[in-house]
Amino acid sequence: MAATGESECSMSPKTRPRASKVWVYFTTDGDKRVVCSLCKTSLAYHKSTTTMLEHLKRKHTGIVEDAPTEKERTMHEHLKWKYTGVVEDVPIEREKTMMTPSKHTPAHSIPPHTLTRMARQWLEEDTPNFDPAGVCVGSQEVEARLLCKSPHSILAGSPFFTAVFTEVGCTVDWFYQDGDEVGPDPVTLTAVVRGPARCLLLGERPALNCLARASGIATRCSQLRKMATAWGWHGEVAGTRKTTPGFRIVEKYAMLVGAVSMHRMDLSGMVMLKDNHVWTSGSITEAVKAARSVCGFSSKIEVECCSIEEGIEAAIAGADIVMLDNVQPEELHAAAAALKQRFPALLIEASGGVTTQNLGRYFSPHVDIISLGCITQGCPVVDFSLKVQKPVCLSMKIKEELAP
Repeated sequence: MAATGESECSMSPKTRPRASKVWVYFTTDGDKRVVCSLCKTSLAYHKSTTTMLEHLKRKHTGIVEDAPTEKERTMHEHLKWKYTGVVEDVPIEREKTMMTPSKHTPAHSIPPHTLTRMARQWLEEDTPNFDPAGVCVGSQEVEARLLCKSPHSILAGSPFFTAVFTEVGCTVDWFYQDGDEVGPDPVTLTAVVRGPARCLLLGERPALNCLARASGIATRCSQLRKMATAWGWHGEVAGTRKTTPGFRIVEKYAMLVGAVSMHRMDLSGMVMLKDNHVWTSGSITEAVKAARSVCGFSSKIEVECCSIEEGIEAAIAGADIVMLDNVQPEELHAAAAALKQRFPALLIEASGGVTTQNLGRYFSPHVDIISLGCITQGCPVVDFSLKVQKPVCLSMKIKEELAP
């Protein structure tokens, strides 16, 4: 091959081999610019298709799914330039680009080892030693149907339900997913559980407890979220730490499924200075100063206040959130508006005395968060039952087969 006096690196777009499919969408404009055929945008060309590929991804979503990566393009071009005729039939293995994000699944927030640990604790609590009733049923394979008897309920807690039965060697097939509305029939088949009879019955009560409690909370949360949406309110409905001891993960998870905020998970999650902290410290300012010295920049500080004056002191001291606690709606709206006007970045939370019946009175453009203890306290459960299917009697089968 005769020398041309021109290196491969200095080849112009007009003469450079074009292995990348990106070139389908561009034409050259001199030696240092290219033009997008789709939108006529002119781009600088620096002997690389990276800029062109990024342009297609940003401006023309969906057409570059099969485009090779820069690394693949470079390898392929090198082979074509150095070993002419060798790579004509060699396809480029292309990375698949995810063009649309996957739906967020609350269950993915629970680590598998956490589910296993909790399932074992619940089973240990319910059967600490012998299971005399297990002798009656043995280990024959059976099937049980999970029935929901509370129409229009929101299903929640399936990861915990499944974890319990997995721990005792059973399987669960679901007909609904967490977040789905179950119904409207009076009784709805929700899942089927299969496994050894005695093992299935060992998991029955712990699993049902989780599902009934979580679904009840998720149903209430969903109702509250819909109410906020109907009012056109921009803020967040939130739960509290008023949860059942040992059951917080289940109840907080149910809030997620019901589309409300969990608020802080525990005392380590965020600093909340309540009246007892302030009284013991001597003042809101001193309490905030002491808390900030420990939590630093990585945690927010919320201060419980009962008046606009306390809210101003908290904001000046450096609080991120002011909770107006047990403040009547009319006074709350005025205080929130005044605080927002002076401290635009301050978050305002309303709490105390808020119920499902009066929630609408607390909605305000100046209130960012409304927390309710009744999300978990006094919340009704969803009625579920698990029914083992009776084996069909042999004589009945014969009669059915002989029937005309």
